[in-house]
Amino acid sequence: MGFLDNSSITVDAILTKRGREILAAGGDLNITKFALSDEEIDYTLYDVTHPNGTDSYGAVIENMSLLEATPNRTTFRSFLVNESQAGATLNVDSTNYANVDEGTDIAISPNTVGSPAENYIFTIGNTNIVRFNGQGATKTFVGSSITLRAQSINAAATTDITVQGQNSGLVQTITVSVKADAASTTDPLQKQQRNLESPEAGAPAGVITGPGGSISY
Repeated sequence: MGFLDNSSITVDAILTKRGREILAAGGDLNITKFALSDEEIDYTLYDVTHPNGTDSYGAVIENMSLLEATPNRTTFRSFLVNESQAGATLNVDSTNYANVDEGTDIAISPNTVGSPAENYIFTIGNTNIVRFNGQGATKTFVGSSITLRAQSINAAATTDITVQGQNSGLVQTITVSVKADAASTTDPLQKQQRNLESPEAGAPAGVITGPGGSISY
């Protein structure tokens, strides 16, 4: 990681690991979507008491050094807030499922309180441990609810499932621990299967960093 020279307008664009994988598989980077991030901006530095008046309230933020784009990104956060969703919460039945037996189904039906109904982005950390029922090794699924199925593994292991509201941006993390199956030959830590035709954890193919934040694509 490094800092970019902010004495002039600088744009730094690189491919992430995911982007390089797509190219290595013979794919084309036809950019159809992008996401903006302001995660490197510290809004607590916005000074409404600055003696030089309103034009200088954001002077410190505007002169912050920019972080160099990094290739190992999988997601971006944003601190931008939609005032209409102030006070909204994302609820799930449980955030922890322990000692789950192989083949057990876990239904997850999130509910956003204080905000309009929405779909959710479900992301599995390790598909060797749990998978979306009927979806193969896909790591990401978008919908109003999902059912997970515990996989057969030769050692007890734990993975996280991230649930994010598509509109609200609210996030909940669910932990699932699956018991070892004595008959299994699957190591939960082995390389996970990957389907390049399916979205994976919302991973961006590249990162562009410039004044005011970052863009993933």
